[in-house]
Amino acid sequence: MAEEFHLNKEKIRILSEKKFEAISVAIRIDGLAQVSISGDEEIDVQHVKLIVDRLEELGSGKRFPLLILVSEYILPTPEARAYIASPESDPFASAEAYVIRSFPQKLVGNIYLGFNKPARPTRLFNNEEKAIEWLKTFLIAP
Repeated sequence: MAEEFHLNKEKIRILSEKKFEAISVAIRIDGLAQVSISGDEEIDVQHVKLIVDRLEELGSGKRFPLLILVSEYILPTPEARAYIASPESDPFASAEAYVIRSFPQKLVGNIYLGFNKPARPTRLFNNEEKAIEWLKTFLIAP
């Protein structure tokens, strides 16, 4: 049975999901992919490669707008930021929306956007609903 999580009062069904360590990668019924990371460790290149592998498995090689939800203490290493920004790092994400929860994440995110210049459309949001609304503009009609 598909799991559900709550977005405000609305229930969003998860069609498929893979979990490892403190990371969950899921395909949602609304056409978005979602990465949720909890805990407080840094995200390195190896974590990113595992996430991309899970996206490929779950999505059968399709591209999805990607919602990234992280707890307030999660930050990527400089090497991970450089890797994530490259075109080859994630061929399964058509766009990326990061929901940030802390001032350090905002600082690192702005450095990422300005210095690393991601290859995909990428934005930072304080609000999950606004992130989802933006990502849905990247959905490809069947």
